[in-house]
Amino acid sequence: MESASQEFVVLGMMSGTSLDALDLTVSHFVQVAGSMTWSGHIEAFSSIPIPAEWKSRITALMDASAVEWHRTSVDWSKWCAKQIKELMDLGSIDLIVFSGQTVFHRPESGWTGQLGHGAVLHAEVDCQVPIVCDLRSLDVSLRGQGAPLVPVADALLYTKYEACLNLGGFANISCSHPIDGNRIAWDIGPCNLVLNQLAFRAGHAFDDGGRMAATGKVHADLWSQWMSLAYHEREAPKSLGSEWLTNEFWPILESREDARSLEIPDLLATAAAYIASQIRLAACGKTTLVTGGGAHNVELLKLLEGANSSFVLGDKIPMVLPAANVIDGKEAHAFAFLGLLRALGQDNVWNSVTGASMNNMGGALWGNFARRGT
Repeated sequence: MESASQEFVVLGMMSGTSLDALDLTVSHFVQVAGSMTWSGHIEAFSSIPIPAEWKSRITALMDASAVEWHRTSVDWSKWCAKQIKELMDLGSIDLIVFSGQTVFHRPESGWTGQLGHGAVLHAEVDCQVPIVCDLRSLDVSLRGQGAPLVPVADALLYTKYEACLNLGGFANISCSHPIDGNRIAWDIGPCNLVLNQLAFRAGHAFDDGGRMAATGKVHADLWSQWMSLAYHEREAPKSLGSEWLTNEFWPILESREDARSLEIPDLLATAAAYIASQIRLAACGKTTLVTGGGAHNVELLKLLEGANSSFVLGDKIPMVLPAANVIDGKEAHAFAFLGLLRALGQDNVWNSVTGASMNNMGGALWGNFARRGT
C-alpha cells in the first residue's frame, strides 16, 4: 500500500553575494503523496565564516583567466566539502544541494557564472550522497533571470504570509500577483553589500545593528540619485548582480568630488533610507516574513515598519520575524527544497518569477538519488 507521505532529509548549502559565510541547513521535508502539498523545517543550522583569503580570491575572479576560474571552482568545492564532512553525519542525509557562489550574473546576455562543481563535491564525499548543483543556468538559457529562485519555496512552504522578503547582499521579495495569483518575485535593490562596504570604510565588517546609520543624517542629493536609478523603473521579472553595483550604483557616489569627505554615518543613513524606501515601495503594505542577515539590522527594521518621512517612502510593512535559525537559514533551507524538487524530477523554477519561456527543472544531479531511502 502506498505511503500517505514521503519524508526527506536534505543538506542545503549556500553562500551569498556578500561572501560573509557558508550557511548549512539540515532540512526535513514531508510531501503528501500524489500532491504538491509540502511542509518543512530546519533541523540544524550552521554558519561558517568565509576566510578573508577566500573572499579575496573569489572577488579577483572578475578579472581572472579561464584557467584560474576552473582552478578556483575545484578548490572552492573541496573547501566546502571539508566543512560539511567536519560538521555533518552524512549517513543520515538523502541529498546535498550546492547552490554555488554567484560571481557573474548576465541574464541579459544568456549566461551566469556559478562558482562550484557538483562533481567535485560528490567525489569529495566519496560519492556517498547525491548532489544537486547549478540551479540557475537552465533558467537563464531559457531567457529567464535565473533569480530569485527562493520564491518557489516561499509559495510552497510559507503559505500563510502575503510576502516573503530576504535581506541579503541584495534585497528580494516574492508574493502572489494581485490579478492572476501566480507567484512573482524580483530583486528590489542592494542591501547588505552596500551597507557592509560603507561600514568597511570605518574599519568594520558591517554596521552592527545599524548603530552607525542611526547616528547619521541623510544626504538628500545622494539619496535622490540612488532612488532615481533606472533599474527601479523596470518591471519585474528583474534581477541584480555585483556588476550592477560596480557599473551603476557606486559611480554615483564616486562621481561626487566630496564623497570621501562625507561622514560614514551619513553615508550609512543615506543608504539605509534608500534601501528601506525601495523595499517599502515594493512590499505595498503586505504582511511580510523577513529573513536574511539584514533582519539583524535594527535601524533598517525601524525604517521598514516606521512612519513615513522625507526620505522613507511607501507604506510601512507589517513584519513577521521568525526564529533565529529561520532568519539566518531560510535561504539555504529553500535551496535544499529546490534541489529536492530537481532530484524528484519536478519543476523548481517558475517562469512567472523569472520571465523564462517555460517553467523548468533547474540543476545538475550527480549520483543516484533513486536508490536513497525515500
